[in-house]
Amino acid sequence: MNIDNVYIDKDIVLKFLGYGKRKAPDSIKKIIDEEILNINDILDIKVFIKEIDIKENNFTGSYIIKCFESSEKAYSILYTIGNEIDKNINYHMSNNDMMRGLVLDKIGIVALDYINENIKKYLEDNNPNLNISHEIYPGDKEFSIENQKNIYNYFKNEYITINEYNQMNPIKSIAMVICMGSCKNLKSRCENCANKCF
Repeated sequence: MNIDNVYIDKDIVLKFLGYGKRKAPDSIKKIIDEEILNINDILDIKVFIKEIDIKENNFTGSYIIKCFESSEKAYSILYTIGNEIDKNINYHMSNNDMMRGLVLDKIGIVALDYINENIKKYLEDNNPNLNISHEIYPGDKEFSIENQKNIYNYFKNEYITINEYNQMNPIKSIAMVICMGSCKNLKSRCENCANKCF
């Protein structure tokens, strides 16, 4: 699966910056516009998808086992937007342009969300008789962070690395499991989250 460009919704960036219900200063809007304009030049998007044997695998935890039991298919997924964005964020922060660094960080989060939505659409298009029933992320309440390495081990490659603490590099990389079956998960991960970003 290839994604060459991302679409960044300025309103969502503003919400992540705390301007969901209050007006943002024009100076911040200008920075957001400038960084959105150049974002696709610095992203190095890589997406890896592999089907999981739902009966024979190394995942741990009762929650994922329960998800597999109620699913017909499951996929191990790894994706990243590369290192360049974090280099730029660090450059701005170290040169006292904190707001630009913060804006770019939030744009990176929105870019990852955009990729996530495209991955789900891709899986649904390629499995027309199935629905996404579960999205599972290492570090979630019932799916330990140690499972990040189990996801990573499906792909071991030169683009993304993982250390003994299950931290991935590039930093803006995501590991997840998507289960598919006849039932559809009507709530997104954000809707299910107790710690709302905005």
